[in-house]
This record gives sequence, structure tokens and C-alpha cells, in this order.
Amino acid sequence: MGDNAFLDAVGGQHPRNAWYMAGWDKDVPEGEVIACTMLGQPLAIARGDGGAVFAMEDRCPHRAAPLSLGKCEGGGLRCWYHGVRFAADGTCVEIPGQDTIPPALKVRTFPAVERHAAIWVWMGDPDLADDTLIPPFVGYRSPEWAMTPGRLDYQAPARLIHDNLLDLSHIAYVHHETFGGGSDASTQGWLATNVTTTSLADGVAVERANCGMPPNRNSGLQDGESADLWSRYSFTIPGIFILNTDRYPPNTMDPDDMQRCPEKSLLTTFTCQAVTPLTADTTCYFFAFGGPSATHAHMQDFFADLGVRAFNEDKVMIEAQWKIMQATHSRIMPLAMDQAVLKYEAVLKRYLANGPARTRQEENA
Repeated sequence: MGDNAFLDAVGGQHPRNAWYMAGWDKDVPEGEVIACTMLGQPLAIARGDGGAVFAMEDRCPHRAAPLSLGKCEGGGLRCWYHGVRFAADGTCVEIPGQDTIPPALKVRTFPAVERHAAIWVWMGDPDLADDTLIPPFVGYRSPEWAMTPGRLDYQAPARLIHDNLLDLSHIAYVHHETFGGGSDASTQGWLATNVTTTSLADGVAVERANCGMPPNRNSGLQDGESADLWSRYSFTIPGIFILNTDRYPPNTMDPDDMQRCPEKSLLTTFTCQAVTPLTADTTCYFFAFGGPSATHAHMQDFFADLGVRAFNEDKVMIEAQWKIMQATHSRIMPLAMDQAVLKYEAVLKRYLANGPARTRQEENA
């Protein structure tokens, strides 16, 4: 594995040479600093007086005090133990009571970029940090979508959350009462959808289509109303999930060639999500959910609440799964439903061997 990947507690490898989401833009107000651990690395993430975000190792080289307990000052950070001050690039610019600054007194920094209403940090070789490789997120500030941002912290390794997002067949069971609307017919209809899984340069895409999806009280449509359903999600390195769903009037799609018909959609929803490994067995899960298109913005709160309830269902299951895995030292046995998981692992293996892909085969919406 070397220094180019981070290994979690179930053997999941996560590349360091990738952009990881550290938080939403609102999580770091101007002039503030927060502590954040990513891939086992303690970070101090700050927004200087000018509004620019920067990331440093959360350790003052003088006495190893956490810089996240310091203060933003002069576009950088002042350690609040003995007052040593560092510029945003990690160079020391002031030592109280000392005129000479040792050249070795520096803090390691990490490339940080603010985009899509989120903060992204490159955890690997800074010379390889290409901001065109920032995942094709949209974020909660997009005027096209009515989304609410959130996060959940898991006491479980990131790979288990990856597996959960790659295989959405679990919706029929884990989310029977939320996304399934409490309907056996609807959840079985979800399992019966036509599924196509495609490898991308940096992940996988999964498309589902179903003609005549049974009614679902949580679909956003009128109670008792069936619909043709189309959905597509991508899961790309290092853990980015993007989902589009359309609901059409019954008999819109051709059963022999079920294609997306966006111009006929009764309701279109969208969500962006990001999985960030914190330590070997803890993970942060960011999401912007509630995403009906702006024309259905009045449904934002309904879908946002539905999403939070469903994501907590995942959290309960995955954390319980991890406890069993720890107690029994059990191995995972892949089944037919794991096609997307296996394809993603193959793409990730190539990424780890060859470095970041320079092309993306993914549309945002």
C-alpha cells in the first residue's frame, strides 16, 4: 500500500491523492478555525480574515500543541500555547520574544479548495493536487435544487458506508418505512427494477428503471398514484455519491427500452453525498438532500426530513454490522447484488496503482 493510501479497519484502501470533503462552507466561518481528522491525520482548517480557506497539520512544531485551539490572525494561525504565529502556507512569521526564526520551524499544509458549497482537502502529494479533479458535486447552494445540508458521524469504517451506497437493494429492507413508504408492493417493486451497472474512469454508475412502480406514500406524488421510475447514481473515488431520480406518469417508458424521459417527469429529485474516512474505524458522512428541483421547492423540508430519517436507519444498521464484525472477526461474502461493489473495487485498484484519473465520465444532473 505504501504512503499513497489509507487502510481502514476492514481493509478498505482509500487513496491519499484525492480530494476529500472536510465540511460545508458554513462550517468554517470567517476568522474561525476548526479541528478535523481525515485519513488519520489531525488537521486545523481555518478561514482567514480575507475569507480564504486553508488547512494545516493540527500541531505546532514548538510543543505539539493543537493549532485548532489557536486564533486566526494576519491570514494565518497563532498557536495559543506560546503565541508562535504561522502564515497560511505553514511558514513561521513570528516568535514572541525571539527575532530569529529557525527555517525548520514550519507546519505541514494541505491544499484546500472551496467549491460546490463545500471545503475539499487534498490529503496526498501536494504537487499532484489538481482542482479539476474535485468531484462533480452540486451542493446545497445550487439555485436549481432545493436541498438541505447535513452530516452524520459513524462509529464504523468508511468501506462499510461505501458498500452501503454502492448497493441500493437494501432500500427494500433498511428503508422499508422511509424511502419504501411502508409499502411491501413498493419495496418489492424496487427490487424488481431493471438494473444496469457501468464502470467509469473513477467509479461506477448504476441505472434503474421500472414501468409501473407501485404507490408509495413517501414518493412525493399523490397517495395511491403509481408511476414509472427512473434513477441513476454514480459512486466515484474517493467516496462521492450523486443520485438523480425521475418519476413519470404510468406507461411513459417503453418496457423494452426503458430510457430517461426528463421532459415528462412529474417530480425530479437529486442528492449529493460524500464519505470521508476520519480514522481507521470512524467516518463522516456529508449529504445535501431534499433535492426536488426548484420548481418543487415547497417539498424541500419533506424530503430533507425523509432523508435524515433514512440515513439514520443506515447508521444504526452499519454501526451494528461493525460491532458484529469486531466480535466475530467475520469475513464478507459477496453475492450477485454486489456487482457495483466489485466493479468499484476494480476501478479503485487501478486508481491506487496508476494515480488520479484525468478524465471523468459523469454528468452532474
